[in-house]
Amino acid sequence: MDFPEDYFLDFHAHEQLPAEKEIVIQSLFLQNDLITPKSDKIFFTAGLHPWHSDKISIEEISDRLGLLIQNKSIIAIGETGIDKIKGPDLDIQLQVLKAHIKIAEEAHLPVIIHSVKAHNEILKLKVDLQPKIPWVIHHFNGSRQMAFDFINHGFYLSLSHHISKNSRLSEYLKDLPIEKIFFETDDFDVDIKNLYNIAAENIGISIDSLKIQILKNLKKLLNE
Repeated sequence: MDFPEDYFLDFHAHEQLPAEKEIVIQSLFLQNDLITPKSDKIFFTAGLHPWHSDKISIEEISDRLGLLIQNKSIIAIGETGIDKIKGPDLDIQLQVLKAHIKIAEEAHLPVIIHSVKAHNEILKLKVDLQPKIPWVIHHFNGSRQMAFDFINHGFYLSLSHHISKNSRLSEYLKDLPIEKIFFETDDFDVDIKNLYNIAAENIGISIDSLKIQILKNLKKLLNE
């Protein structure tokens, strides 16, 4: 993907459309979403959300993803993952996650991970599987230790409104390696430009420099 360096990137969204000088990566729910591009500034990820891990068989997941990833606007697999608060049994979530990872490795596409109270399980899986393709923890909102646990194991972190002032994440945002982060609105009423403003002030760089770096991160993630 080749975009001017002054574009904002919304790394993980659902129904948001790009405003002027924005790129949006929309997350499709495998069980019911279709690719309906409304702009050449919209790209997609596709996966079965862990809340719905028992809604589609492993075979059907493989079939649907196999078809979807033939579309060049699909740039990653997910969101998929483990949620200990909501969703079916963890064994089911884990098997579905592994199915996504297998497809991602075969297709050379990054994996977008939904991790809720599952820090240790996700890290163990990464160590056990030793994937060649990068993983991104979306909507990360964990502790400093957790953030660096993930980063030290090669993960990227996508951050949302939890970077606001006086939040736990805001206390260590400036210490995170800037080449390992993204910003996202997810399904919240948040302006991606505002997130960039908050982050740039916290980190101590200009918004323009931050925009350039985040797009560099995306290109590296996609091996471009």
